[in-house]
Formats: sequence, C-alpha cells, structure tokens
Amino acid sequence: MDISTAALDLGSTDYLSSAGVLRALEGVPTVPQQAGPPEQQALRAAAWEIGERRLVECYHLPCNYVGLAMVHPTQGFAYWRLTLDWIEQTARSRGQRWDGSRPVLRLYDVSFIEFNGLNAHRLQDEPLPELTGSLFFNLPTPGTWQIGEVGFLLRDGEFIPAARSPATPFAPDAPSRHGGSQALYVVAPGRVETIGNVWDADHELRERRKPRLRHPLRIAALAFMSRASGQEGPLADFVTELAKGHRSHGHEVHVFVPATEALPTDREEEGVIYHPLQGVKGVSAIEQAKAFAEAARARLADLPPFDLVHLHEWMTGLDSWVGQRPTVLSLSSIEATRRNNGPADAVSLQIEECEKQVARAAGCVLTPPWLRDRAIAELSLDSGRVHAFAMEGRLPNEWEAPLDVGQVKMSFGISPLDRMILFIGPLEYAAGVDLILEAMPVLLRRWGNLRLAYIGNGPMRGQLERRAQELGVDWATRFLGEQSGYNLVNLLRASESLVLPSRYRIAMDDAVLDLARKAGRPVITTHGGPAYLVRHEEDGLITYDNPGSMVWAVDRLLGDPAHAERMGQHGRRSESGTLRWNDVARVYLEQCVRWFPELTTTQQ
Repeated sequence: MDISTAALDLGSTDYLSSAGVLRALEGVPTVPQQAGPPEQQALRAAAWEIGERRLVECYHLPCNYVGLAMVHPTQGFAYWRLTLDWIEQTARSRGQRWDGSRPVLRLYDVSFIEFNGLNAHRLQDEPLPELTGSLFFNLPTPGTWQIGEVGFLLRDGEFIPAARSPATPFAPDAPSRHGGSQALYVVAPGRVETIGNVWDADHELRERRKPRLRHPLRIAALAFMSRASGQEGPLADFVTELAKGHRSHGHEVHVFVPATEALPTDREEEGVIYHPLQGVKGVSAIEQAKAFAEAARARLADLPPFDLVHLHEWMTGLDSWVGQRPTVLSLSSIEATRRNNGPADAVSLQIEECEKQVARAAGCVLTPPWLRDRAIAELSLDSGRVHAFAMEGRLPNEWEAPLDVGQVKMSFGISPLDRMILFIGPLEYAAGVDLILEAMPVLLRRWGNLRLAYIGNGPMRGQLERRAQELGVDWATRFLGEQSGYNLVNLLRASESLVLPSRYRIAMDDAVLDLARKAGRPVITTHGGPAYLVRHEEDGLITYDNPGSMVWAVDRLLGDPAHAERMGQHGRRSESGTLRWNDVARVYLEQCVRWFPELTTTQQ
C-alpha cells in the first residue's frame, strides 16, 4: 500500500486517530475508530511516536521554499529548499553567467514599509551551505520586520530569487525603541526643546529661571587707543580684543576713538564698528578728556541708544551723561600710582578729582588684581563696586587666584602665622618620610612656629605617628591623608616648601615636584630623589638623605625668606598658555548679570 492509496483510504474514513494515521503511512491496515475526541494521553503518545520516527523528513514540498522564525530580538532561524529542476532550468537560461554563482539567503529589513522588492532599509546576505537545510543568523538591531529570499547570486552581482518568505517580526529588546533619559521641554505651544536628562528637570528649570543678559545688547566702548586706529600696547589690545570677544558672543559692539590717519572714517573690522571722533585735542590730559567728551556726546546723539557703555580709563568719562545708563569703567592705573607715590601738584590733584568723579558715576569699576585695594582706598569707593579683572587677557587659574593663606592653614588645624613645610607622596621607607620627622626636634628649637604636614598614606603612617609622640613633636606634625583638587593646590600655595627626602626614586615624584613649580614654591630633595629637576640654590635645594642634612636644608630656607621666594619664582611654571580673550569677554558678560540687573531677562 503506497502513501497516495493510504491518503485515499484516510479520506474515506469518518475519523482516524493519530496512531491510525501513523499506521496508514507505514502501510499497516487500519481499524475504523468510533467518532469522538481522543484522549489527551493518546494524542501525546502519537505525537511522541511521530517525532521519534522523524517521518516529516521523508516528505518534501515539490517546490522551492524558505521560511524565517525569531529566536530572540537579534537572532533568527531560517529553513529552505532549492529544487534541482529549478536550478538546472535557471542555469540553462543564464548560460556562462551562471559559472561561479553561489546559493545565498537574502534578508530584507522591511520595517514600517510596503515592500516592493527594491525599497528595503537594509540587505543582508547569508551564504547557504547546501541546497536544503536550516541555519541561524544574526541581525544588527532588534525590533525589525524581515523578509527572506533564497536563490543564487551570480558573479556579476545579479541575485536570482527562487522563493520568498512571509514578513517575520522580530521583537524589540525594550518596551520602547526610543529608550533613554531624554525629555522634551515645552517652551510655548508648538515649540519644544530637547532636554538631555529627564531626571535633571529641577536643575534645568532652576537654570532657566536664572536671570540672563538680554541678547543681543548694544555695547559702546569709549577709548583713546585701539589697534584699528593704529595704536599698540596693553590698552589698545584690551579695547580691541574685548570688543571682538563681545561680538563673537553675538552682541552689537561700537568703539569710539579719536580720529587718526589709520582711522579717518567709520569702519567695520571683524564685526566691530569703529567710530573716529574728530577734534579731540588739548595740551593737558584734562583738556583732552573734555574734548573727547564733547565729541563723543555729539556722535552718540546720532546713533540709537546703547544698552551698556564701557569707559576705558577716566579720560573717556568726563561728561554729565556718564552713569545715566549701565556704565563700566576700567582703570589700568590711577594717578597715585602714576606719580609713584611722589608729591602731588595742582594738576595731579585735579586729575585725582576727575578720577573720583568718573569712578563714582560708573556702575562698576574694573582694575588689575594688584590695583584693586589701592583704587578702593584712593578713590573712596565701595569695595562691592570694584572688581579685579584680567585686563591683560589671561584669566587666573587655581594656582594664581587670590588666596587667604591664613584661612587655608586654619582649615587644617594650623595657626595662620605658622610656617608649614609639606611632604606629598606615599608614606614608605623609600620616600624617606622618617628623615624629616627625625629632624623636627632640632628644627623646632630654632623655629618654634614650624609645622610639618604629610599628605598621603602608606605602610609607615602608624610608625610615624608613634615616632612623633616619642620625639615630642606630634603637636607640630599633621597627617592629612589623601588630598586632591583645590585642597591640594591651596596647601601647596600656603606652604613654605615641598620636602622630598627620598632615599630612592618613587613613582610620580616628578609629578609632585611639578605641582610645587605651579605653586611657585622651592623644593628640598636629595641626591636619591628627583634631583635632576632641581637647580641647587636656584629653584630649590639638593641635600643628602639623613636627618642632619634635612636640618641644614630647612634651616637654610626658613632663615632667608627672600631667597626662598626667589627660588620659588625662578622655578614657577605657568599653565596660562596663550591669551584667552574670548573667555575674558565671556566672564565679563556673565558678571554683567550681577552688576546690572536691568540688562537681564528671565526665561519662564
């Protein structure tokens, strides 16, 4: 009995169980069964028996086919069959082009589209090892829909499909394909902005509610010098570069300077508009200042009003309108410093009065850091209106910013008047940390206000603490542990010297020495330490790794403070690099928010 006859017999039977179907396929006569649902146990037994005998493999569809299934979101399973008849027919039709062809499974990413055979998001070819079989394949992303075609790829790149699978979905690996913490901030109806992190909502709203400068501002700068008008020097650089910096931040900037041959008419340079003022002449400084004020008043009257006025030096502000709008006055010097503390004549006293008049009318006064306190005293100004500013174009970093040395010492339990020496590094034998401690009893008899601070940790810390108690110097010794950031910077700047009493070189001792160079502090080290980085008696002291030599070196340094300061300055290494005028302009505009609240706006 063949299979087709069995199928006819099956078709004439009212109902056959699964076991009956199996016996029919095997050629065993079947016994008609009574109609009715089979028991679950019988169905399970029949399914198991079919699976064990693998009868499905004995039958194949008489055509090409391919099918896909998802294993997980980025992996799939494909099964296929290519018939020999189709392959032979296709090979004859292609002739010599068929040579070198190979069977492949071509995958099409058809997510969210109606596929027409040409518009897939992505193609992926998987080589087929045989004409009939199955394989696993990987996908680059989850959450896609894939269609598979099985066929042959010719040498010239033409793909001849034999069969196509239905579209198969691959699940996403997350509830949403657009996972993440980004959010949208609704500014107004129909206007949204992307926010980086939804969990920063409170911080974002707080920042948005902070007052900000109106944008753009119309800024007028009044000066006697600029590079555009042909002058050179620190003042010309400050005027020109600050104006360029304001322009780079999107503000409208106008500079008013006396007319010169280099600037006979209005001219725009790098976005800044320069206005030459005619007739600025005079024998004395006061006459020139009055002529400048008259010319500037006439020129400003021809232009729309300005939001902010910057007066460079007192000679540009000797007019009654100064102070009627937000005004900044920058002073690179004052009369008291220009005459070098000499006696004042009548002209000098008159200039001082003019300086006071202009400074009191301005909303705020900018000076170099070294001049601020002197300007407050000489011009009788409120200290809140006078601000140190980087008029040379270089912003101070953490190594150069003003520092209250006494406050730094007190924050670590040291008196403001004590003289502190530092060790920075691991507390271990190779670093010689015990040598400087053994020298402390002798040093304290000579310098009662000396304090030794250890920064770092290591295996010898406990031993050093006990030894300090035995020597009776624990009251003058501080173990500060690990320090970094501003604490480390401030401790170095507040110290007298960095001491590296090394027996041998240790890791990163050159980097520690470099920190002392940035702080402008002399270094005491030994021949066994980073001595090649120290010039003896020029930027530090080189000695031997024993307590007596430590006594000599520290005594030499403390006994001649002026020489110690010179050694520190000779070894100072600046990180300032090139001028940063754009950053100077940014800081200037940020401070205007505090100086002139009337120029600000708040975003809701």
